[in-house]
Amino acid sequence: MNPVLVPTNDVNSEHGVLVMWFADDGAEVAKDELLAEVETSKAVLEVLAPVAGVLLHRAGKGAEVPLTEPIAMLFDDVAARDAYVAQQAAAAADRPAGGPRATVKAVRRAAQLGVDLSTLGLDRLITVKDVEAAVAQPAAAAAVGPAELPAPLAGAPGRQRILLVGAALGATQVLDILAGSTTQQAVAIVDDDVSRWGGEVHGVPVVGGTGRLTELFRAGAFDAAVIAIGRSPAVRARFRQVCADAGIPLANAIDPTAKIATDVRLGQGNIICAFCHVATGVRMGDNNFFSAYTSFDHHSVIGNDNATGPSCYTSGKVTIGDRVRFGTGIVIEPDVQIGDDAAIASGAVIVSSVPAEHAVKTKIVTTTVVPLRR
Repeated sequence: MNPVLVPTNDVNSEHGVLVMWFADDGAEVAKDELLAEVETSKAVLEVLAPVAGVLLHRAGKGAEVPLTEPIAMLFDDVAARDAYVAQQAAAAADRPAGGPRATVKAVRRAAQLGVDLSTLGLDRLITVKDVEAAVAQPAAAAAVGPAELPAPLAGAPGRQRILLVGAALGATQVLDILAGSTTQQAVAIVDDDVSRWGGEVHGVPVVGGTGRLTELFRAGAFDAAVIAIGRSPAVRARFRQVCADAGIPLANAIDPTAKIATDVRLGQGNIICAFCHVATGVRMGDNNFFSAYTSFDHHSVIGNDNATGPSCYTSGKVTIGDRVRFGTGIVIEPDVQIGDDAAIASGAVIVSSVPAEHAVKTKIVTTTVVPLRR
């Protein structure tokens, strides 16, 4: 039995989306045969068979997969594959119908640790790491009681007090934007990574997990939230709904170097980083994260919960749906439409429309680094 792993050097991504299978489940495949494509936040990667064998899919098309876990297995013959499938079915026999998706090892580890997978709230394939984290976090949280958690900052009079959702790198970008604001001030951060609790990011305290959002808002600790998570539109959308359900307004965070035309219509919760350009007639929805040097030309329409890398450019009258992921250095021609939940790899030049739930890939060119001649 040989695992089929996704080849990637993308240190910024822990998960990818399985865009397409080129070999059917149960097919006999040759070594180096193209099996699948997996899209990360930066590229669409081709997955080749490491050896010849009989293929067993471990995830379906469209599934979010951990890059450290196999997306398939290869067996010497059909009998070995069938035996593994039977073993996998037995391991999952006690799982409730319609329960969460998990690897076989995760199911076994959950049984050992007494973890109910349905309580993890993950909308992707659950791994052993997820199960063990579910055990470790309550213990860490118990060690950090409410009395040990820092309080939000008081905030300067007359400024809108902002709470950030997420304490990773996206938070540092948002905090840099707010540092130049005379009308807004970050006063607190929440993050579900318990190891961050009690710490701070650029002087702003991490006051606990997202479970405290409603409590802190009702206590008057902040006025609005900004979702400081840049890599996953799906996660951005989920927390936008959490805030909506709790009645928590979202605030825009716009870098002072950004150029926003006078007749642009902006929704709420948008993060617009340094040197971005939003041209005349643009209509933008809610909760988008646009990295530095991104430009939307005249009369373009942008939906909700989208995220870009730096230097993404649209021509005029481009339409972008919801939850679209853009890599870095992308150019979009006029009148193009990008459907909901699409994914656009870095370096792409888009000259025709992209349907919903499709990915645009670019070929990865291997480069060689050699010493300079002197």
